[in-house]
Amino acid sequence: MKREEGSIMGKRSGWLALAVALVVCMGAVYLMPAGAAEEKPAAAQLLQAMEDSGATATEVQVRARTSIGLVSSPEEVEELAKGWAKQLEIPFTHVEISRKNQMLAYQTETTQGGVQIRYEVSGVAKNGSFDTYVVWQLKGSRQSLLYMEQLQESFANALKKADFIPQISTCIRGMYNVKMSVDQQEGKILSIFRSLHATEIERLQDETVVSISGYTRAWEPFIALNGQKMNLQVATHRDSDDAGTWITVGTPIITVEY
Repeated sequence: MKREEGSIMGKRSGWLALAVALVVCMGAVYLMPAGAAEEKPAAAQLLQAMEDSGATATEVQVRARTSIGLVSSPEEVEELAKGWAKQLEIPFTHVEISRKNQMLAYQTETTQGGVQIRYEVSGVAKNGSFDTYVVWQLKGSRQSLLYMEQLQESFANALKKADFIPQISTCIRGMYNVKMSVDQQEGKILSIFRSLHATEIERLQDETVVSISGYTRAWEPFIALNGQKMNLQVATHRDSDDAGTWITVGTPIITVEY
């Protein structure tokens, strides 16, 4: 889902949804984490904190995007797509080619070890050349978390060997099996903040949703929010159909609908 440039969080369809400056989506531009450095995956820590609060995890998602330089032709974008697929050991088959506006993209999907892998190399036209990017997304479950972390480290290391630092975001969705009031949702979120030794920076809520953003020293990468470091966001919303309450935790921000 594309989120337009604006405040960190906004309103959508009657409940709060995230609005991020420079959207974090497949093929879109990522927020640049300040001080990006080699880091162990944060997914296990996020998952543990969520489960300790009483939620059951339903999905784990990791997205990454890396700028890989300027090329002069569409053919070179294609060669980069093939070359990086080989580097990352991703089968370059059933490739979808997308051409719209000023962007050319090569995309493919595969599944390994219970993890859905989506891979993309895109080129954005600029003064007769193309700014190019590698984008990958991993989607799995609690059961496939260990393999997801292995893939994440493998992909990140391959890029770092070429002196590229991937911008990585991690989101985990889960559910409590009871419908919670806003006060109860707030309590669950703050319990996760305490578990991660996080400091609150910003909070938004309405009748069914609570979203709190903050900073933890548990991992290093962060983004800047109003002059402060931010690398944690937790949001909950009471489901209008199911007898439960959804929770999403993300670093440095939530990059999926919640």
